[in-house]
Amino acid sequence: MHQPKVSLIMPFFNNKELVGEMINSILANTFEDWELLAIDDGSTEETLEYLSAYQKDSRIKFIKREDKPKGAQSCRNLGMDYAKGVYWIFVDSDDYLTPSCIGKRVEMIEKRQELDFMVFPSAVYINDVFEPHAPEDIFGYDIHGDDLKGFAHRELPFIVWSNIYRAASIKKANLTWDTQLLSLQDADFNLEAIMAGLRYDYAHVAPDYGYRIRHNQGSVSANICSSEHFKSNLYASAKFFELFQGHYGHRYDKYVFQGVMRLYNRVFSNGINRQYAMEMQRMVKKYSRYYGNIMALQVYMTMFLEKFLPKKLARQIPMASYLILLERRKKNINKRITPIV
Repeated sequence: MHQPKVSLIMPFFNNKELVGEMINSILANTFEDWELLAIDDGSTEETLEYLSAYQKDSRIKFIKREDKPKGAQSCRNLGMDYAKGVYWIFVDSDDYLTPSCIGKRVEMIEKRQELDFMVFPSAVYINDVFEPHAPEDIFGYDIHGDDLKGFAHRELPFIVWSNIYRAASIKKANLTWDTQLLSLQDADFNLEAIMAGLRYDYAHVAPDYGYRIRHNQGSVSANICSSEHFKSNLYASAKFFELFQGHYGHRYDKYVFQGVMRLYNRVFSNGINRQYAMEMQRMVKKYSRYYGNIMALQVYMTMFLEKFLPKKLARQIPMASYLILLERRKKNINKRITPIV
């Protein structure tokens, strides 16, 4: 049986026209030695009937998720079970590949046999227009210096679809997708890969993947405030503390805490929720007493100031005060350092 060079793993759930557009962009690629594993996460019969025409191409295989938990992570794990390719590329069902994407990735990673995966730049696909130089939501550029810092404070250097992975490396490291996560799945998977010792490098080429942004899509902030998403983000933050401390001690505590505060500012953009805030503070204090105390001060000051000030301003003042004090502390420490002659 022929082993395809590349397995493309794509979860999908309804949105039949967008899924069709993504499949068409894959079919338009000049490189042809691939298989597409389209994992159905419980779509309607109408969607499946619409997509059935693509089954005429023997490279395209539709697989239904049966007993695993619903969600993209479960579908990706299922796709990994079925994948036969030498290399794996994870794609989202509503995005877009340039015609040279698959071939260029294969060509470049085959020249770098010492690597386990390569990172490629992406762009945005805004209302059906590919914007390779759009300033927002770009990933896969070698601009962060220390990628681990970026992952820690949730400014992601690259997303999973930025990469082409050697299947053997993923299997050897026994990497899977965490099905408890509703967000930050990409960061978690890539962090696990890096901390498992997988070697990677950036490809300095033009963007080859379009991340679709629709101006009418739902608000992320509305989702993140739901109980389910909040608990998932809290779990992700705790997991990040454990991952970084397990490999690097407390070196990255500051950056993981910054990531927690980014979450804090998004969740409480319209006013603080005492229960959620205290849960976050207790989680942080479990891993760092220092940052847990800072967060407690932030929470209590915000709740006090909300009695007199607009909610957004009440949240911002304690954070600004903390940043000013932190900068002064750094300057005082620098003054006390005796230069080495």
